[in-house]
Amino acid sequence: MMLNLEHSVSIVGAGISGIVCAITLARSRALEGYAIDVYEQSPRVGGRIQTNLLSNHYIDLGAARFCSQLHGNVYDLVKRFELEFEPFPFTQLRFTQPIQKELKTILSNLKPLIDEHKEDSFVEFVTSYLGKEKAKAVILALGYDSLSMPIISPHIAYDIIEKHPETQCFTENCGNEWFSLKEGLASLIKALYEEALKLGIKFHFESTLVQISNRGNAHSLVIADNQNQQKEISKGLKIITLPPSRMEKLDKQFPKRWSNYNYGSSPLFKGFFFYSEPWWRELGLTDHVVITQNPIRKLYFKDEKYAFFYTDSDNALYWRDVLSLGEDHYLTTVKKLIAEALNLPQDVIPNPELHKNKFWLHGVEFSKECCPKHPFYQTLSDDSVISLSDAYTHHCGWIEGGILAGKFTAESIISQLPTHRETVKEVVYL
Repeated sequence: MMLNLEHSVSIVGAGISGIVCAITLARSRALEGYAIDVYEQSPRVGGRIQTNLLSNHYIDLGAARFCSQLHGNVYDLVKRFELEFEPFPFTQLRFTQPIQKELKTILSNLKPLIDEHKEDSFVEFVTSYLGKEKAKAVILALGYDSLSMPIISPHIAYDIIEKHPETQCFTENCGNEWFSLKEGLASLIKALYEEALKLGIKFHFESTLVQISNRGNAHSLVIADNQNQQKEISKGLKIITLPPSRMEKLDKQFPKRWSNYNYGSSPLFKGFFFYSEPWWRELGLTDHVVITQNPIRKLYFKDEKYAFFYTDSDNALYWRDVLSLGEDHYLTTVKKLIAEALNLPQDVIPNPELHKNKFWLHGVEFSKECCPKHPFYQTLSDDSVISLSDAYTHHCGWIEGGILAGKFTAESIISQLPTHRETVKEVVYL
């Protein structure tokens, strides 16, 4: 079915994928004169990129780092907008578990065998060669509990291990350079947002996609504002930049009606702590990360500014539950587990002057069949296209994947536009 465009583009989601897609379309001569509207559920842009200013320091509650070797599009944008950046130093792992000393050899020996285990999970793969107990010890030593998820294949697991700063020391990627933005990754989103406004792109905040209506091969989007007033978008280009977990709530037939892939996600939790003095300096932990066996999991000491921990999967849920019992219980538990992780008396760890935390129920999304290199979009029907960015990509960073997906989807739309712009395929971008 051919649709009447009426020279309009409607994009759902003002995360980095949606903004990049909108900017790429707005710059194209093929869409000159089109109205481009972006609908965002929250009152801000950025999605899972979220930066706070605390104690005169910017902290990233969502994505926090990028690698110049792996994330070329992020790096290019940072340089183009002349954003200040600094080294993200946490490739310096302090070994606290005996098995960590032999992990590089273990992983190197197992890697040539992963193609023989394409249908297995990473846990099944490691267990088949090392046994159940040692496989458990390997995952504890790596610090990412999501490696235990059934959806994580050996290929995805190795991609995670090789392309994360904390674990790259166990691989041949130990020389990769990592950076963070001095004013947080939200400064990149701000720069993109300001560019989008200059291009005439309109943003509608507190506007939620509540339904994807399907009539044969035609689709329309139902958007509700914060007063629950609804409007239906049935004409023009329709582009959805939502992760699979959100799509599951919108469409009970997702992903079956949309693709042949199956999806899963892992929760994430971050806790930041500011102290009157950098007590970790005397322990030689400045700019180091410690991977622990307790629910702290990954404990970072940011120069002399602050300490933070980052955990995923079941341990992220653990911290959500700890918080539900009150702030005092949370801080006492943190203090106890930091002391345990560093093999110190609990009274050595001072109380923080300030702290901040963030729990993400669907922090990282995975696709079982197509990882580690997920396609950015695929045909849904004769008049629609679906595109995915939040499902794990081979760039090991959904910011990079999001930028690529936004650009690629927009460029694909532009390439399919007829010269006289009478009709075009409807596009749904996920």
